[in-house]
Amino acid sequence: MLVVGLCVVPPAPQQDPDYMEQPSPTDYSRHLQEDTERAISKAAADQQEERSPEGLLTALSPQSCGESVSPRLPPQPEIKAMMTPNMQGIIMSIGKARTVFEKLGPEAAFFKAIKVEYTRLLRFAQEDTAPGSDYRLQHVIVYFIQNQAPKKILERTLLMQFADRNLGFNERCKSIMKVARAKLDLIKPEEINMEEYEMWHQDYRNFRETTIFLMIGLELFQKKSFVEALMYLIYSYQYNRELLVKGLYRGHDDELIGLYRRECLLKLNENAAGMFESGEEPEVSNGLSIMNELVVPCIPLLLIHDIDEDLLSVEDMRNRWCSYLGQEMEPNLQEKLTDFLPKLLDCSTEIKSFHDPPKLPTYSTLELVERYSRVISSLSRVPADGR
Repeated sequence: MLVVGLCVVPPAPQQDPDYMEQPSPTDYSRHLQEDTERAISKAAADQQEERSPEGLLTALSPQSCGESVSPRLPPQPEIKAMMTPNMQGIIMSIGKARTVFEKLGPEAAFFKAIKVEYTRLLRFAQEDTAPGSDYRLQHVIVYFIQNQAPKKILERTLLMQFADRNLGFNERCKSIMKVARAKLDLIKPEEINMEEYEMWHQDYRNFRETTIFLMIGLELFQKKSFVEALMYLIYSYQYNRELLVKGLYRGHDDELIGLYRRECLLKLNENAAGMFESGEEPEVSNGLSIMNELVVPCIPLLLIHDIDEDLLSVEDMRNRWCSYLGQEMEPNLQEKLTDFLPKLLDCSTEIKSFHDPPKLPTYSTLELVERYSRVISSLSRVPADGR
């Protein structure tokens, strides 16, 4: 989905939570005892940070920082390759807090780094992007910002990212990680609704899963593997509609998914009709099998929402088969056509039988972002609004 002109402004600052008011139970500097919530509020107005911090990844290597390298740590190029976009952002933000760390200590550097990272993610959430770019796939925080998640959800999610054990590869990162963990330990049960927190993260997992269904479906469609592509496109459309019920930026553009769902069904209908027209077995049986097992069960899904393009597609598919009526053909073909047509012409929107969703492979964030970007950017047809 292309997010154009989106401006998400964080809610007004709320009362500081107790757990951030308390100093961490360590001998850290107590300078800049602002809480994460206040830092997030200020970040929206503070755009003074460097716009392209990616170069800091190289500078942040343990070798360049003059710090010892743990024997558990792979060579630096491998570190970059295996790091998620979230981890890269955290490490870059810690790099930008280096001066604060050296002057004021880990706790002050923690607040500086978390502000830098939130500012970066807020900018991503507000940015116009190309169709193949979707920062939501790279950063759960971007998804939360665009969907106006409560500030405490953003807050705890950021704390969890800064508390990642993988930050233990040098002393500076490790010290800031300990601050984040200390802040998490100070959170009282009444200060955050964990059911709501888990719900938001489950919604994000559903968004990623829907993305994978869509991505695989589009890849198979481009390979003309329409039989295999159909269920991925069908389920991506259904799951995406469930996401969009909660908000415009919860899922992907339904017009795009609807377009390729229709195209896939029309291709299958065309192929099946061609098999039937051959008059040869097993082609005739294979064609009718495609219709009975794949196309016909999907027709109620095209009828249920009264979308003009879907209704026209169903009409086109039915007209193709009804055109055989009155044509001369072998009695056995006539019998099969007579048996099949009532199923195709059924106007019921009841879902009678359906395939289970395909089992999805597991993708790292980097793999998913790269493959999704590649397939979306290569599409030959997109909805008229360009999304």
